Amino acid sequence: MTKLHMKGRILQLINAEQDAGIWDWQITDAVMAEYSLSGPYWRGNTRVTLTDLFSSGIIESVEEKLDDQAYFGAGRVLFKFRLNDFGRQRMRDTALV
Repeated sequence: MTKLHMKGRILQLINAEQDAGIWDWQITDAVMAEYSLSGPYWRGNTRVTLTDLFSSGIIESVEEKLDDQAYFGAGRVLFKFRLNDFGRQRMRDTALV
């Protein structure tokens, strides 16, 4: 079975949490496990994809905190994301839900 493209899977993970949101590091852990990826490159790649989705207005940040565990790097900001109405519509338009 062919896996869904990574950006689509990220949107599904965010959508599954509804309005509660999901932390960027939780999304990264799930994607890396599902796609059998590892290392800082793939952590960064997932973060860039989230930035793209945020910049496109598909997801929104509901909470931020400093990365005290150094998952992405000490002192970096962690984001908790959720889909907005536009993002849910785009998922319907592209058959991701």
